[in-house]
Amino acid sequence: QQQRVIEFARLVTNADDSEFARRLPEFLDVDEFAAFVAGHVLLSSYDGFLANGQNYYIYLDPRSNKFGFISWDQDHSWGEFGYVATADEREHASIWKPGSYHNRFLERVMKVDSFRATYRSQLERAMHQLFTVDRLYPKIDQLAAIIRPAIAAESDFRLKRFDQAISNQWLSGPRDGQPEGPKAPVHQIKRFIVNRIQSVRDQLDGKA
Repeated sequence: QQQRVIEFARLVTNADDSEFARRLPEFLDVDEFAAFVAGHVLLSSYDGFLANGQNYYIYLDPRSNKFGFISWDQDHSWGEFGYVATADEREHASIWKPGSYHNRFLERVMKVDSFRATYRSQLERAMHQLFTVDRLYPKIDQLAAIIRPAIAAESDFRLKRFDQAISNQWLSGPRDGQPEGPKAPVHQIKRFIVNRIQSVRDQLDGKA
């Protein structure tokens, strides 16, 4: 296992583009990694792999002897991480250059044609089956009904912000400011979903 880690590190660091593309499937579970990246990209999840290099694990599957990625701590997904870019920029972030910092591994993988095709298919599948208004809005409303009484018990201030956060009516005024805390602008998750779907669709169709 140690040797496998060393060999993969050498491939990522030292191989030219041709060798890297050819040998990548020997080491990486390509389908799983494409889904991992697609999930982060759709959710504009920047408190982790795409931005600051934390909140994920790399594991070596003993069955396939290939590396996979597991995400965790996704509380700042759905475009909510105010420390990176603006709300509008997170909604319209690039699907083809997804990293917000220099990530040599991700940049090399994204240049591999076969990976890009798999990644695109994962995005398309999610856009048709998972990341849709018809699927997500009812789930948001269902969860909101469960937790709303607990928020109401805390304070009227928090309840007002909660209701705004899950509302179908978009708030006017600035969407950027303090990234966290009671003075931060309310992040409207449904607004993010609508705008992110449109942005990703336009990018996949070559319109943006």
